[in-house]
Amino acid sequence: MDPMDNELKKELAHGPFRQNGFNDSLRKRIEERIDNHVAVRRPRRWSAWSAGVSAVLASALVFLFVTDSRPLPLMQQEAAEKPEMQQPAAAAPAPHGPDWEASVRSALLIGLRSDAPAAQNPQAPSTYRTVLIAPDRNRLQKTAEGEGILMPYKLDFWKIENEPKANSSQEAHTLTAHLASAKPKTGNSADRGNPARTVVRSEKLMFAGNRYVAVAQTTAGKSGSAPSPAQQDYVWVKELEQIAPGRRAPAPLSEPHVTLSSVFAAAAVPVLKELKPAPPAGSGHAEPTAADLSGESWTIARKQGKWTAQLASYDGPANSAAEGTAYHLREVPLALPQSVVSHDELAVPWRDIVRVQPGAVDAFSSPNHDMVAVVTEQNIIIYPYADQWIPIPLMTLPLQPKESVVMIQWAMGSYVELWKRQVKTYLQPQ
Repeated sequence: MDPMDNELKKELAHGPFRQNGFNDSLRKRIEERIDNHVAVRRPRRWSAWSAGVSAVLASALVFLFVTDSRPLPLMQQEAAEKPEMQQPAAAAPAPHGPDWEASVRSALLIGLRSDAPAAQNPQAPSTYRTVLIAPDRNRLQKTAEGEGILMPYKLDFWKIENEPKANSSQEAHTLTAHLASAKPKTGNSADRGNPARTVVRSEKLMFAGNRYVAVAQTTAGKSGSAPSPAQQDYVWVKELEQIAPGRRAPAPLSEPHVTLSSVFAAAAVPVLKELKPAPPAGSGHAEPTAADLSGESWTIARKQGKWTAQLASYDGPANSAAEGTAYHLREVPLALPQSVVSHDELAVPWRDIVRVQPGAVDAFSSPNHDMVAVVTEQNIIIYPYADQWIPIPLMTLPLQPKESVVMIQWAMGSYVELWKRQVKTYLQPQ
């Protein structure tokens, strides 16, 4: 008990106060007691108020946290709807899905040769077709197709076709070239490839570029007392105009052609000295056994995504006049110049192509680096290319049996629409 309270009780126990009301001493003690009591209770009242305020603040914080913890997609949606909430745009990602097809800007003109199966008719001539693949309404598709090889040459298109000539006992199939806008004179084409007649001459297109063509020839003619015509095989590279109708000669050896040394210039000299090709008999060389240091007979062929030069040497296994002339081809270790092939770069390594498409036999890519074509025995498959090869097919062009690529030409920029109009007119005349 407080000492002050004890003293006050003692004083009250003796009866009434000696003075009326509170005296100064009692009033002073009572006031001090009240002050002490208030001082003791005040911290408790402050602590309760503080706890109430703290509870309110905590509730407010919880409310703010809950209301601001919305799902991220909702906040992204609001940011998309309010431009002021959008962050600075990041670099655009690589195109994907349908955008791959819309990004193709090149047009591809493909020349194809189809050879008849030897078991059916070994004398049947080869047939040709040209296909234009180009973007149309943001889709890559075949926009034109027709017979023959439509080759861009200088400022025009030329048409390469197989011109047949026949009589009662013989027939010939010779390649000719003419302006696509000019209508050529046609020869007698009745009963083409008739096995009852002897094919005295047949030609096959091996390559068509922007200036040159490669031709394989097979001729048959009487050789002394031989019971059957002796077969003679040759390969030549010619300028396009050298196979025009007025430039052809009865004998292949007398026709104009382009030598290996005229195309490769000084670079061909050490190659010819090393390979020492034997010239074809009757080609005008003083000594048939001497090496051909000009490279009279050669061709151009596809090999794993590249056009390659191959030199012919006529020292094959033929032992008699009746067996004719034989040759074998050797690889020329020189890259073809742009005068022969304007674009011949494959954007994807061949090993990557075979890994994705094990049946690949050929491949080529556009100068724009926007598409890659992979050739198999059955199809030509077009893939997009956007900084890298995307192995998702955009379209597939089916191939005929025994069909191979002999021409690859590209159009870019404003030439794409120009080619689409012109090629359709020349391949599909109304």
